[in-house]
Amino acid sequence: MNGADNNCNSHPPESDQGLDILAVTSLKEFQDKDILLRNIGYLCGIRVGSNDGPQNLSRRVAKFVGNEPPFIQEMNEYLTETISTQTERETNYIHHGWSVNAASTTSPWISSHIATKNQRNADGLWLTRRTLVQRFRLILSPEDLVAVPDFEAGIEAALQKPSVFQQFEATYRALHQWGDVVPLEIEMGASLVFTDLETNISQLPATATWNETHYLTAIRTARTTRKEGMNPSYWEDGMWPNRTIPPLQWRQTRIGEVVPTTRLLPIALQDQLSQLYAQRLSYTPAITRSDSTCSTHDDTPHASRNVSRITVYATGDVRSVTFWYSDKMNPSKHEGSETGGCQHEFVLTNGEYITEMLIWSGDWVYGLQFVTNFGRCTPNMGGCWNKPTVARCKGGILVGAVSLIKPHESGRLLREIQGIWRHDIIDKVPKEDDVFSDYFGSKKGMPFNDRVVVRNSDMAISKIEVRCGSAIDSIRLTYIEHTRQGLNDYQTERHGGLGGNKKQFTLENGEHIVSVLGKYNEERLTQLTFITDKGRTSETFGQGTSTGNVQSFSVSSPTDKEGKRMRLQYVCGKSDTFLIGIMFIWTRV
Repeated sequence: MNGADNNCNSHPPESDQGLDILAVTSLKEFQDKDILLRNIGYLCGIRVGSNDGPQNLSRRVAKFVGNEPPFIQEMNEYLTETISTQTERETNYIHHGWSVNAASTTSPWISSHIATKNQRNADGLWLTRRTLVQRFRLILSPEDLVAVPDFEAGIEAALQKPSVFQQFEATYRALHQWGDVVPLEIEMGASLVFTDLETNISQLPATATWNETHYLTAIRTARTTRKEGMNPSYWEDGMWPNRTIPPLQWRQTRIGEVVPTTRLLPIALQDQLSQLYAQRLSYTPAITRSDSTCSTHDDTPHASRNVSRITVYATGDVRSVTFWYSDKMNPSKHEGSETGGCQHEFVLTNGEYITEMLIWSGDWVYGLQFVTNFGRCTPNMGGCWNKPTVARCKGGILVGAVSLIKPHESGRLLREIQGIWRHDIIDKVPKEDDVFSDYFGSKKGMPFNDRVVVRNSDMAISKIEVRCGSAIDSIRLTYIEHTRQGLNDYQTERHGGLGGNKKQFTLENGEHIVSVLGKYNEERLTQLTFITDKGRTSETFGQGTSTGNVQSFSVSSPTDKEGKRMRLQYVCGKSDTFLIGIMFIWTRV
């Protein structure tokens, strides 16, 4: 069977357990071959998530199934080389003996692993000087390697988890256990490596002794690493061409090529991993319109980073939105014309993520409001014309946006905005099973949202206060919450004005609103009636009279996953001197 087909088979060929890859070398009689191969990381996984450098694992993630032994080259060479790098991450990997090609090897899973660290990857200009005593070079072909059974079983088990988040979590755990990559090209021997900023190295004398350990370690701004065996009796101050180094003192000095460990898996498993990764991001609400005058800004390249704060510049409409990330690297700005408005800033705390976004939009994006997994709500940022759109995804956190920016007589404004939601950070978003009704009412008014009071709690409505006459002047809700300290009640601000007559509907203990009837016209709400799960009906608030076009609505609570009716927990909407519009949010009893 041809080794090139191994990863395409559900049952790849077994490796030759008696294969001695050193049999054709001068080490064919060497008694400690297994120790030597373990010392150089043969077939062992390596974690590459940290920008600080690779983490070599001692367990083998791959087995060799080739028909012929891998390429092995005996060497007795002395090499010095200088490598220039421009990022801190690349510099750290080069310092550990990796080639530029190996350091840049990536996959979607590796990119995610790197991003979860939220480490700063500073730019700069570094030089790394390597002095190498080379003894052996080992080159493997990826077609001759397959995953060890335990690694394959770990990935299979991860893909059987019940939720997308749990599948990601288990896959990340398996990759952490077995490594992100496996080396294909390894050099062994001894090395002395020196790294510093180019500006510092340029100040060293032209006769610097790059192969002397004591000299290099005395340079305070630099890093010096020496790789050689554990027995200090073999150590000398310098790294010289005529060094005699016993094989057990050889170490991995250079890695020329690596391959992601996911590439070792059978094709069927690789396909399943690809399908899982495709579910990592979702995009909502959908953008269904554009034109040739719009420019697009897409944060998908930043989606592996975690948002640490958001700034919004707005007038009566949104002019720009900037996402700042936890790694403190470059932010992503959806930039319009920032004139004549105000800047709003929302800073997230550790472990806090945006899980819900209310968008007031029509011809333009007028205003935004954000809600987090901690239940915190921002004020409305910007204007509020038209009806709100609730943007969220189950299990998703906001990591950026896609926007359309369009010229306007007052500058460049956001025409559309779409959230980018990531699904591998938290398993379940608080209140993600809540259901929003349609919005009933006028396009004008100022927004309100009782989520500010309810947050993520199980609060329940205990009383509804309505001021009304010919229309609904205002509504105010009282919420109760059962805590360890006792029963607490919270009263919201009055949503609307002080006109009309004050009326109340008080709920009994354990009683909940399950249906609402009402009327509205082009200006305001004109009538409301509430019905409870105990069959009680409030009086009809507001006369429902209007000189304009009157719309009637009837909304009832949906059922939850167990088929039980949900309850009205809170409302949001718009008001001025009247109640202008309203949405009803249903939650589990």
